[in-house]
Amino acid sequence: MNTYTDPLRLNEERLFRELKNSLPKNVKDTRNILEIRDNVLYVWNAKDFCVMTLNVAVTRGINSADVPYQKLRPVDPPIFEVKNILINETGTQLALWGNVGLVFMELPKRWGKDGLFQGGKEEILCVVYNETVEIRKARWHPGSTNDSHLLVLTSENMFRLYECELGNKPKVIKTWKVGRVPFTSPSKIPDFSSLGDTAVDFDFATPTLRKPEMFANKDINKNMVDWTEIEWPILVLRGNGEVLIVRGNVLHDDNPVVSSSLTMYPQADDNYGIDSCSIMCLQTTPPIVVIAMCTGKIYHAILLKKELNDDDNDDDDNNDDDDDDNDKETWLQYGSSYIPHTPEEALYVYECVEIELGLFFTDNDKKYNCPIHLRSDKGNKSRYFCSHNAGIHMITLPMVSQLEEYISAQEDDDDTRLPMLSNQSSSQYLICRRTKHTEVNEATPILGFGLLQEPCVLIALLHTGNVVARSIIDLYYFPKIEPPEPIIDKKEKVNKEKFDVYIKKLLKRETSQPLIKMGSKSVSSRECLQLLYHATDIFRKEHFAKHDTAREEISKKVRALKVMKTHLLKELDTLMETKKELHQTAERLAERYEDIKDEQEKLAQRAKEVLRLVNYKEPSMTPIERAEAEELRKMEMKIEGMKVKLLELKRKSEQQIGHIESNECTEKTEIVFRNDQEKAIKNSLRHIGKEMKVLIAEIKKLEEEVNI
Repeated sequence: MNTYTDPLRLNEERLFRELKNSLPKNVKDTRNILEIRDNVLYVWNAKDFCVMTLNVAVTRGINSADVPYQKLRPVDPPIFEVKNILINETGTQLALWGNVGLVFMELPKRWGKDGLFQGGKEEILCVVYNETVEIRKARWHPGSTNDSHLLVLTSENMFRLYECELGNKPKVIKTWKVGRVPFTSPSKIPDFSSLGDTAVDFDFATPTLRKPEMFANKDINKNMVDWTEIEWPILVLRGNGEVLIVRGNVLHDDNPVVSSSLTMYPQADDNYGIDSCSIMCLQTTPPIVVIAMCTGKIYHAILLKKELNDDDNDDDDNNDDDDDDNDKETWLQYGSSYIPHTPEEALYVYECVEIELGLFFTDNDKKYNCPIHLRSDKGNKSRYFCSHNAGIHMITLPMVSQLEEYISAQEDDDDTRLPMLSNQSSSQYLICRRTKHTEVNEATPILGFGLLQEPCVLIALLHTGNVVARSIIDLYYFPKIEPPEPIIDKKEKVNKEKFDVYIKKLLKRETSQPLIKMGSKSVSSRECLQLLYHATDIFRKEHFAKHDTAREEISKKVRALKVMKTHLLKELDTLMETKKELHQTAERLAERYEDIKDEQEKLAQRAKEVLRLVNYKEPSMTPIERAEAEELRKMEMKIEGMKVKLLELKRKSEQQIGHIESNECTEKTEIVFRNDQEKAIKNSLRHIGKEMKVLIAEIKKLEEEVNI
């Protein structure tokens, strides 16, 4: 495998060598059996009925192809065909689902050097719970406090909310309809599902407050908001292009409120297509909704509340339209408990991006159509990815950064401007799987892809079992750098475009050169020649011409900078002379300052001495001061007497010690006292001890009084 298409050398890993032999051979549709979360790659092995995991971050620093991988084996393997793998945000649970079944798997704990499951055990049995249900889409609910709620859209136009806490069996806590239940009809009588009235996809919009009027005059950042007061609206897409919105906190006791289809502005005859396949809502303010069609068209819209105009209140001119709307709502309500409500929001479509589903198609050719699967980039809200049978695209959205700048601007800023629609979104064809000459029945799906962050690398699994890893470089994404705010007068504020932004705009191209992976079938000489001509034409028109223009602009900028450099060098010489003069002046001022400081210190010492002498020579004393002085004099006399007595005691003590030592040296003789003599001596010693204690206490008291 070429290092350009696989710089991480994943095709040489034992995991992908084993996976390549276990992939089914008759896959025709694009799916997602590969996921990356926290640098850990998860992929479903249909032959071995297990989830294989690999720490991709470890493979970056190891050149060996024998990096250990693990198998998470479910105790009850699914009997249906797994088409999607979905991991919650905390990485504690995993959902496997296909068209006719759903499996919940509890992921084990990770620890150790490389963060492996259970420290690196090769195979781990995991607890799973199976559920038989026909599924169209499943997503983890972002508002779940413990990340354990899964929302499933079934083929019966019904939502099922599962609560799957760790250690407990999942249970359905709520179900509700978003349309009529399809029914089986004869082949000659089409039902409403064939007309595109069934829900095909859904996504969560930006969270909102259930009762915003309660926080109208309050600061939400300072006031605690109850979690139950926050709801996550759900956008539901039908096959005919209609978008419904479901409101209400479905995680609690609220009954979800299903609205009728949102109005899309500007209005179109075909309601922006009749073959919608997927929807995605970017978590921006306001939300940006992306709707994809099977034809390759992708609409970008902003979800906003509707404003009633005067024309909307004119009943005389719109009676027929109102009757049609009432008839439509009555028809929707007939024979079903599904009751639509009039929505307060509307979708304002501001652009349409059409991506290439294959290469070499002309305007007169019948182009290839297939479902498009949308995938957001959690590391960068300004872009998202599209996977389909013809490859993978990346779409960049400059509107996201414009909305952020507009929202973050101060209200009193006179320079605040609305987002410009001139900066249109752009698409990059990253991986190509089909061309005009590819057979219709030839399988070219993408089985899954994941994003490895820091730096961003796209890892895609082809239906052949090969892995393509490609670094994602967004030439139109500028990281937000906040330098220190200079003090600028708003009246003289000038908006100047940065030079690097200007050059990147010049280098911006409408088409891209994707990686072409055509499978094992041999390519004809004609097709190779067309590929060469196509690539040459793209480089000639989109790359070389723009690079020449950018080179001329850079040359102009270099010449201007050289002239500015010469001028600034002259200014620098002048400033250096001025700096030298200022330095000499500063030295003279510093010397004068030191002299003045010394004189000030001398004057301060003289003033302090004068104040001391004045206080010392003051003749007058108060009666209290004289009494205290007399008391001090008497205490001094007592202290002198005590000192004399203390000296006498010390002298007597020394004499006694010497007498005792002399007696110890002489021969000891036994002295026998009578009882009366012994009592008399003990009484005398006791009396002397008491007197000594009293004297010692008085001495200590006197020492404390005189502070000796």
